[in-house]
Amino acid sequence: MKTLALTGGIATGKSTASRYLAELMPGLGFYDCDLGVKGLLGEKEVLEEISEKLGQSIILENGELDRGRLRELVFEDSVRRQKLEGVLHPLVRKECLEKREECLTNSATTLFVADVPLLFEGGFDFGQELNLVVATSPATQRARLKSRSHFDDSMISSILRAQLPIMEKVNLADVVFWNEGPPAILRRQLSRFLDTLSTE
Repeated sequence: MKTLALTGGIATGKSTASRYLAELMPGLGFYDCDLGVKGLLGEKEVLEEISEKLGQSIILENGELDRGRLRELVFEDSVRRQKLEGVLHPLVRKECLEKREECLTNSATTLFVADVPLLFEGGFDFGQELNLVVATSPATQRARLKSRSHFDDSMISSILRAQLPIMEKVNLADVVFWNEGPPAILRRQLSRFLDTLSTE
């Protein structure tokens, strides 16, 4: 079983790429770090630990996460962001490794991919053989964030500062998928990549 990491920047198209990979390769083993984080942020014990680390509660009266407050705290303060990551990243990596081990026991699974947004920033190593990057121009990232999330320029700048610039990720990648055009072009790139992977 081959093990690959998939990353990129916010709004570059990682989720679309992940969906296409699943369509193109039935039986694909997959782990989504964002979904892992979402699950962890639904656990009371994790929220309490994060609140303690940040020095401010991020828990609403109904016991759920105050997402807006958390976003404000961590994207405007790199120290708080590091504290948040210090809680979440080890737990996410543990889940990812467990999923990979589970896939290894299934002889029908010949490819395992983990979607890791902060792959390079967090030094997230789970035994991957190749690092794949989905990339767009920074201008496209900004336009997509405004369109889909309705963030203002200040929040977009804070989010982008929390990640490596996309061209630095491109330079660190083993394989790059450029996602400026129609979705069908990204799908063709992924299809060609899987073809070459199967012949190795």
